[in-house]
Amino acid sequence: MIVDEAVRGHVPPPWFWALPGIDRIRAFDLSQLPSPPLTRLLGIRAGHVGPGSGTWVMPATGWSMIASGDLDISMLAEAAVTGVAMTTLPPGQDVEPVSLVINGFRPTRPQAGNLLARARVVNASRLFVFVQFEIEDPQGRHIALGTSHCEIRQVEPSPPPPPAEIRRVDEATYSTPDPYLRAVRSKIASAEMLEEQGPFNFLQGYLHGRFVAPFSELTGCRIAALDEERRAVTMTMPATEWLCRFSRYVPPGAIAALVTTASQAVGLMRVQPGQSFAGLANSVTFLRTVPADGRILRAEARATIHGRGIGIADIEVYDADGELAASGQGIAQFIDASKRVKTTVSEVKRILATLLFTDIVGSTEHARRLGDAGWQALLSRHHAAVRAEIQRCEGIEVDTAGDGFFVRFESPARALECARAARDAVKRLDLEIRVGMHTGECELQGRALTGMAVHVAARIQGLAGAGDILVSSTVRDIVVGSSTRFEDRGQHTLKGMPGEWRLFSLVD
Repeated sequence: MIVDEAVRGHVPPPWFWALPGIDRIRAFDLSQLPSPPLTRLLGIRAGHVGPGSGTWVMPATGWSMIASGDLDISMLAEAAVTGVAMTTLPPGQDVEPVSLVINGFRPTRPQAGNLLARARVVNASRLFVFVQFEIEDPQGRHIALGTSHCEIRQVEPSPPPPPAEIRRVDEATYSTPDPYLRAVRSKIASAEMLEEQGPFNFLQGYLHGRFVAPFSELTGCRIAALDEERRAVTMTMPATEWLCRFSRYVPPGAIAALVTTASQAVGLMRVQPGQSFAGLANSVTFLRTVPADGRILRAEARATIHGRGIGIADIEVYDADGELAASGQGIAQFIDASKRVKTTVSEVKRILATLLFTDIVGSTEHARRLGDAGWQALLSRHHAAVRAEIQRCEGIEVDTAGDGFFVRFESPARALECARAARDAVKRLDLEIRVGMHTGECELQGRALTGMAVHVAARIQGLAGAGDILVSSTVRDIVVGSSTRFEDRGQHTLKGMPGEWRLFSLVD
């Protein structure tokens, strides 16, 4: 299992808690603190952050897939909840969810791109913060909506003051990629096997290790016992440091993931031939903190079927000392499989995104010098290098044409980080790229993006020189206050675009 490897990343130092809450979250975005272990494990990180609102992202890779075939989104949801609640706090205070409710709209499957959790504070008092969130898939479709009550507490003992100057830190490098960037090796059992073998035999395949869900390989969350007579499931998960974020305690989102996974497993146990079930909601109440000491958390789940085919799963989570750490409930609707109809309608949505275009400088000369075979080999290495940085920086590749990329990002800071890293990576191949970037609203349909913002970004890229990362004033204004520096490149007319546009180049 991945969690058996040495932990990567670090929880923040004690002075972290002496910062205002919003500056704590921004410190990670500005690389003033190393990524915590959970970010290294799942790629969860903040995108846009403001007072009382923000967007968190998680790559929609197969690593989050549980036995039902769905991606677990509990840790992303809780990261957004806690992060946005923290932005309301003064120095010396902490916040932790007491409850987390997630209402699901559609199954979430592995796909290219990021899941987005948009959260906002609805109400804040001296004691509690109430947060609402919604989660979207990479195509911009809503997959869940939820809420959380969070308790505000004083940090004890009082934290030491932060350094007078908080400098940028370099992330540690390793010989292998972070777990969420690796190829998924484990496989789940097919839905046909559930129909053929029945739910008990199907789940026994996971109990005895014939099948391993990727989420189990990643976190160690696994089925530990099945009771066919009582229709009950026991699941366990190590309280590993890999799950840590702000402290050496297991974050509530990891406990919620254990609850959700147990709810899904016990729901599968109640499926009859010719049926499927749709998870409607999961709620968790967190009763005590759990230290990340490597010992085992245990979830006991049992489900009952009521009128209208409604299934209710009751789950209790115990720590290694046998103390009740959390309780949860899952609600699902059992459905005749013949009633399920797949839809091919692609929803159109207007989104705000940072758009990045790249291309190789002097590609024609390179192709002439190397010949077709040599140029294609070099182009493949270029694509691999750029794609590695896009994935690391949580971009979504919209299109690739010839020697250029079109990518969208939730965060201008991530887009700038990707542009800088991609430029440096291809230099090692004796190539130079030029980059253009703009932030604006555009229409998202499937993975396709349209709108004036797309044309603006493309036109800016066309004005960039070798090695340039050229951006609009919109990008520059959004990241103002960070350590990022720009050089004014003056006013420009963009072909087909109204007015004049002030452009800036990124300064290393």
